[in-house]
Amino acid sequence: MRKIYSTFLACAVTTTLAAPGIAQERPLGSSDGLSDAFRSSVAASSQAPGSSAIALDGLLSSLGLVGSSDFDIPEMALELDDNFPYPIDETITEAKLLNREVSPTGNVAANAERRLERWTVSSPSMGRDITVDVRLPGGADAPIVVLLDGVSAPINSGWLYGPGKEEIEEVFGDEHATLVFPVDANGTWYSDWIEDDPVLGRHKWETFIVEELLPLVEAEPDTFFNGHRAIGGLSMGASGAVHLANSHPELFDATFGFSGCYSTSSRVGEQIVRLVTETRGGTVENMWGPVGSEEWDRHDVSAHPEGLRDMAVYLSAADGGIDELPSEEDRSNDSLIIGAALENGVYTCTRELDRAMRAEGMDHHVVNYKGDGVHDWRNFEEELAPAWEHIRPSLY
Repeated sequence: MRKIYSTFLACAVTTTLAAPGIAQERPLGSSDGLSDAFRSSVAASSQAPGSSAIALDGLLSSLGLVGSSDFDIPEMALELDDNFPYPIDETITEAKLLNREVSPTGNVAANAERRLERWTVSSPSMGRDITVDVRLPGGADAPIVVLLDGVSAPINSGWLYGPGKEEIEEVFGDEHATLVFPVDANGTWYSDWIEDDPVLGRHKWETFIVEELLPLVEAEPDTFFNGHRAIGGLSMGASGAVHLANSHPELFDATFGFSGCYSTSSRVGEQIVRLVTETRGGTVENMWGPVGSEEWDRHDVSAHPEGLRDMAVYLSAADGGIDELPSEEDRSNDSLIIGAALENGVYTCTRELDRAMRAEGMDHHVVNYKGDGVHDWRNFEEELAPAWEHIRPSLY
């Protein structure tokens, strides 16, 4: 999420975060951008996120109508995927596994050693063929673990080919688990959209994952399926994973979410939903209809957490505090500020779900409130090992 609406935040961030006398004269994305003093003031402000203006809600408030249906995302803030929308083939009537091959991304020999495959699945709900990456288990008696990416949900999963690669190998190694990575879900919240979108196209991710993909994975002999399933993710993927687990408790034995937002009715939750989809060019009403509709309510896990009662649950979020101020070369100004603001927002979301579960008598879940940390892979990847340690006993 860290690139979301970064450019047009310049004026608002300057107004909200700058200490007196520290001027912002250049756009956030410029190479020299904010002065060192300004970056230091951002880091200092982030250390008191409960009252700081860097909190996402305060940042959104300073932007007036951002996130409302009356606000048009500036063209400079859009991050459009040229592949979307995909053509729809209405003749696809059956979910089928069309092809399995060693993953062609990067080093094919290394991928074979890692047991990484790329599957092509025909999807009647989507009306097209869907790409899925699969990491086969090291042996028999294997649960299925679905892992979802964040907002860009690229065709090459960050879990497998990006910053999360080493952590996947370290945590799972020769673990007897089939890892499943649905990809190419940019800005869609891994949900069933009620209408086809002119920019993003047709999306029925809930139906695809639950009704079409999982039965095909389970049926393959070399996945050694043992009857247990988990689903987890980061950022947008965390929200999608926990929603799917909560909506289908008969399928999943465990779920985990790193830095996700699980409420759609809170101000922060509604704004995050809108910003994720609309900066990708989509129209959020095509996803769930008007705010307050049945679909918005159905996706509000914090309002209806009952489905999580009998499964292992692991959640984590940092509070947006910047513990070490990176150089501008290592982390751009917009990334630094937006990463802090977004993580502060999902910290609030995570706390809301924690409280909602406890209010319903649930205390079996683990929540790691991490303190300092922003919305980035450094934060996400270090949570995979403790999450797996918590949910693993429920899967064997």
